Amino acid sequence: MRLTLLGCGRMGRGAGYALARDPRTTSITLVDRDHDQARALADWLSGRADCEVRVGDAGAVEGSDAVAAALPWGATREAVELAAKAKVPVASITRPPEAESSTVDELARAAGIPVLVPVGLEPGLSELAAADVARRLTALTGGVRTLEVFCGGVPAVPREPWGYTAFFGGELANHLPIAQRTSLAVEHGQVVGHPRFSGVEQRHVPGVGELEAYHDGMVPWLAEHPALADADCTQKTLRWPGFAQAVTGLATLGLLDESPVVVDGVDVAPKRVVEHVLAPRLRAGPEDEDVVVLEVSGTGLPDADGNTVSVRALLVDRADPETGLAAMTRTTGFTLAAATALLGERAIVETGWLRPHLALTAEHFARIKADLAALGVRWSADGEGRHTSEGSD
Repeated sequence: MRLTLLGCGRMGRGAGYALARDPRTTSITLVDRDHDQARALADWLSGRADCEVRVGDAGAVEGSDAVAAALPWGATREAVELAAKAKVPVASITRPPEAESSTVDELARAAGIPVLVPVGLEPGLSELAAADVARRLTALTGGVRTLEVFCGGVPAVPREPWGYTAFFGGELANHLPIAQRTSLAVEHGQVVGHPRFSGVEQRHVPGVGELEAYHDGMVPWLAEHPALADADCTQKTLRWPGFAQAVTGLATLGLLDESPVVVDGVDVAPKRVVEHVLAPRLRAGPEDEDVVVLEVSGTGLPDADGNTVSVRALLVDRADPETGLAAMTRTTGFTLAAATALLGERAIVETGWLRPHLALTAEHFARIKADLAALGVRWSADGEGRHTSEGSD
């Protein structure tokens, strides 16, 4: 496969590493607005790649078998336009805002290409794992009663002030996951809203410790999966305990308001001030290592005697000291790379904007898992449990 990677930041580095190590890749062209950043990634890959690695410009899209985009949405939109013009399939870790979703779909369909987005860790791998658990429960019991998704990246060792470390960079360097908004869940197949940072619960993760989970993510189309037609679903973010309470405290004080106030004659949004003050204190340093946890658990429909079957999948990944890649970089970038490989091999023939958990089959997901496992990202638990009406088997 001849591949092009657009975006050579932290997540792009992970995708570039995975693509360059893939025996199916014959060449990879690295493209970044910061040419020095692309060159630095090429130099870093030079001793690790099993294929030709070169630095190019946006013109490299034409003639590629597939494009991987590790960029914010604004730049990804341009990447999709380039890919559509060249009739080359593209995968990205970011998704279009609702107002642009139909435009992306129309553009991709007109070009006759698949645009597979978003396909990083979350969104992406989290929804793929959820769909896989739902499929398995449906096969075992005829349907899904409940499905819970827990996902998050935390520092291996929590540090002040919040036990949180930001491992994203680039345009997100001075943005923190603290915005006040409605989070989504599914009740009996219907999408409902909950305040972000609500629904806090404790979650024990073997080998990691006690974490907290709160309402946060979920793409609005998760409930469109046919296996979840009448299910109850939640998708919560994992952090070290105390994070949700700390953020809620700031919000209660009005410090996360996004409407500007006048301070000494200057209009300023309180939230942006908080972010610019806190972000440097929370930014990952060279000594910081992270852990990523993705857990999906579900319960099928009960049988005539009230007995149920549950399925649980758990992935725990840690920063790799050998490559220097953070766990967030590995799980996000490697997933993007695996999806791009599917596109490059023409394993996906549907066109338009494709939501991964709806477009990819069980076989596709198995291939993605195999690609991740080859790079050391493996599910540490993946099994079924049977529960009688009187207790567990």
